[in-house]
Amino acid sequence: MSNTKPSRYPSRGTEDKKTLHQIIDEGLFCTVAFMREGIPHQIPTGFARIENDIYIHASSKSRFIEGIIGQQVSFSITHLDALVLSPTAFDHSFNYRSVIGFSEVEEITDPKEKLKFFNLFTDRYIPGRIDDIGEPTEEQVNITKIARLSLDNAAAKIRVGDVNVKMESGAPWCGIIPLEQKYGSPQMDEQLSERKLPDYLKDLVDGSGKP
Repeated sequence: MSNTKPSRYPSRGTEDKKTLHQIIDEGLFCTVAFMREGIPHQIPTGFARIENDIYIHASSKSRFIEGIIGQQVSFSITHLDALVLSPTAFDHSFNYRSVIGFSEVEEITDPKEKLKFFNLFTDRYIPGRIDDIGEPTEEQVNITKIARLSLDNAAAKIRVGDVNVKMESGAPWCGIIPLEQKYGSPQMDEQLSERKLPDYLKDLVDGSGKP
């Protein structure tokens, strides 16, 4: 089992499951790192969490997912929350929340479980979408590989707060600059004639239906 305890600023680390799950659920992508033929690789991918596992998927023809099934990988999810501006370049920092973990990759083969993931994955990113477009077909489920990664060996590292260094009276402007991620205005595909924007997409964009 790999060590997930931070070597620098260990007080920022935690294995609290509630904290881990919150950071993970607010993430839109995770990065999966693995070795192939002695060469390190990493792939950013969408995911969904169910209890203490995260699930990813790819085409059954994907070398990425075919190559990691049954193998040990590492994965990470990171939020950059603010720039921290200090009196010196050396002390500049970020406020962030991150999770890193290690897991053996297990393939999900049961068609019902795969369909459950498809529906969860779609509605995680766009709540209400499955009800609008319908469930994936049996063929679509069959040509997709789904894999599970355990959170049993995962930990979070978090930095919050202000500059946290002593400043002289003549110091330049210091403090934090918050960063945020938000949705823009929906742009309908040019192939379509006029369509009314569904309420669930209005909710997603204005934040009331944020996944």
